[in-house]
Amino acid sequence: MLSAAALVLALAAAEPSPAEVEGWLLAVDAARNAFGEAKITARASQWEGAQNQGKADFDIYVKGRDRALIVFRGGKNEGRKALTVGEKMWLLVPGAENPVPITPNQRLMGGASFGDVARMRLAEDFTGALRPGTEKVGDRTCRVLDLAAKSPRAPYPHVTLWLDAEGEHLPRKLLFFLPSGKEAREVYFTKFRTMAGRNAVAEMEIHDLLGPKADAITRLEYLDIQPAHIDDVIFTPEGAKAF
Repeated sequence: MLSAAALVLALAAAEPSPAEVEGWLLAVDAARNAFGEAKITARASQWEGAQNQGKADFDIYVKGRDRALIVFRGGKNEGRKALTVGEKMWLLVPGAENPVPITPNQRLMGGASFGDVARMRLAEDFTGALRPGTEKVGDRTCRVLDLAAKSPRAPYPHVTLWLDAEGEHLPRKLLFFLPSGKEAREVYFTKFRTMAGRNAVAEMEIHDLLGPKADAITRLEYLDIQPAHIDDVIFTPEGAKAF
């Protein structure tokens, strides 16, 4: 039998270090944001049960940690743009002279917000604590991390992350909590695609837990991701408007 001291040492060895937990979060970020500079072709669609309630197609131009430009294609949103630079976001509407300041929580469609497609890096924005044991998400065995936001201004101060217990630690589920502790949004990562030798998120489903329709989901599909060289000028309100 193990002595008490040996048991303590064994349990300590099994406990991941903060650096190891941060490595898992970096792996999740790498799957969600496969390239530091890229053009992403995407689609958001809203579903109630098996009924499609509408969709929006858009391109996302990303550069680094904190710059993104969303350009809508087709339908009633044709030509609309959303620009993210650091903590600031603007909506640019065709025909309007000035950009409109918005927040990352402003809705893109259904339960999906602009922040879902434009920003959030778990390793930079949160610290993580591992729960004991594992839990299932569908047929996947997952580790569970309780995340605490580093910034007191974060819209979701607490998030729970389920990620694969083995392999590349791909994300399987996120649960977002309001400052009150109430569950607000649930995100399932439903498809992955190998791109340039990397496993990248290809589809996720977002459930708005505060909405009136329990069976409504918003599906975000990343149809194509291509590394690209993007001119810095488009990440200004003036440059984005002219783009």
